[in-house]
Amino acid sequence: MERKIWGGVFKEDVESSLRKFLDSFSFDSRLAPEVFDITFVHSVLLADEGFIPKDKLKEIFLSREKVIRAVLSSKPDDFEDVHSAVEYFIAQECGEDVGTKVRAGRSRNDEVITAVYLWVMRESQKILDEMKNVFYSMLFSAQKYQDVIIPFMTHTRYAQPILFSHLILSYIAGFLRCVERFRDVLLRFNVCHMGSGAGAGTSIISDVKKAAFLLGFSRVSDNSLDSTGRRDTIYELIFVFSTFALLFSKIAEDLIFLSAEDIGFVEIGDKVCTGSSMMPQKKNPDTLELIRGKSSKFLGYLASFFTLEKGVVSGYSKDFQEDKKILFEAFDEFYSILFAVYQVFKNISAKKRELPYHILATDVAEKIFREKKMSYREVHKFIGEHIKIHQKLPESLTFEESLKMKRTPQSTNPDFVREKMRVLENRWRLLKGNITHIVSRFSYYNFEKRVMNEIGSLK
Repeated sequence: MERKIWGGVFKEDVESSLRKFLDSFSFDSRLAPEVFDITFVHSVLLADEGFIPKDKLKEIFLSREKVIRAVLSSKPDDFEDVHSAVEYFIAQECGEDVGTKVRAGRSRNDEVITAVYLWVMRESQKILDEMKNVFYSMLFSAQKYQDVIIPFMTHTRYAQPILFSHLILSYIAGFLRCVERFRDVLLRFNVCHMGSGAGAGTSIISDVKKAAFLLGFSRVSDNSLDSTGRRDTIYELIFVFSTFALLFSKIAEDLIFLSAEDIGFVEIGDKVCTGSSMMPQKKNPDTLELIRGKSSKFLGYLASFFTLEKGVVSGYSKDFQEDKKILFEAFDEFYSILFAVYQVFKNISAKKRELPYHILATDVAEKIFREKKMSYREVHKFIGEHIKIHQKLPESLTFEESLKMKRTPQSTNPDFVREKMRVLENRWRLLKGNITHIVSRFSYYNFEKRVMNEIGSLK
């Protein structure tokens, strides 16, 4: 059986020196498990239509491990793409009578977008597991240091006293919004595109709802041309990763600043720092700096995707071959950043330091306003002039009293902060449950269960 799945109309072979430029097997072989599973499910539909003997289905499925291993051990220039490789090795294992028929009724156009969606859903479980680590590392840090008071800043200047845990909860609140976006975009990946063919559909198979069910998808796409010619769901996912990345960049910048020798409200553990090749005393926050630096790459991934789709007409174009390079790299970088953030929060500590008196000015102003019912503008002016002349506040107030004065539920009042820890943890648990419900159907374990119900025991 030939390794190439097209070519009858051609008088000459493609220029051999162009193969490396044109072929995608060097990177899309990563989709081998998903392409095999889609090919198998397509074989089920072909068997339902009488094109493949039903007694061959079990043989095809049981070849899964061998076929995937053969694909992944092939050299980058052995095949044009993962699709031709999977079909070739299925034919090797199950016979050419099967291997030459599994191409009927489908195109690489609908196959690749279905494979990418399936891959995203399966890989998302790993992402969710690391998100859990990030969430709890932040929460435990907030709980451990909930009595440490630090200044927050506006315009990079000390503003008012807050609990260190209040700062961490601000990160958690932003993190949970990002997780909500991640959940929402996964709903748009829960769509099966099999049956779209090259873009117009096919007359060979019809029961694509069955294909969607076997693979784990909740529904079938609405339009075959939209299925094969758009990548907006993928770049929406990259956008979601970008929102995480920007949040982590801000966190990294905060912790770098707060851990500087002349600031010193945070100490970064040795396990997430490196040293200098020349200066013996240095302990550099390199993990945080790389979180900040790598986060910028996601803006590039997003711009690349926008540009990729902007320049093509409706329908599939070879330009889309490049989408997987961007997607795979974005996934890998995102996972590595999640892991790094988790390690950082496991290895930081908050430190009690002397705070400048003037950051209590707002609290003293509010206290005077409440007690004397003066114009707030008069109070503001009075305190400002008092600081200017006397270099101190007109009334004494402790930092602990400042925190306890706050009355709004989202404030840094210790009682409200403790309550928000509980609220945010409950919100995380709900989100995690939502996402687990979406992605768990796509695990290989659940896929095999559905296959066994379809074709009988695999023993």
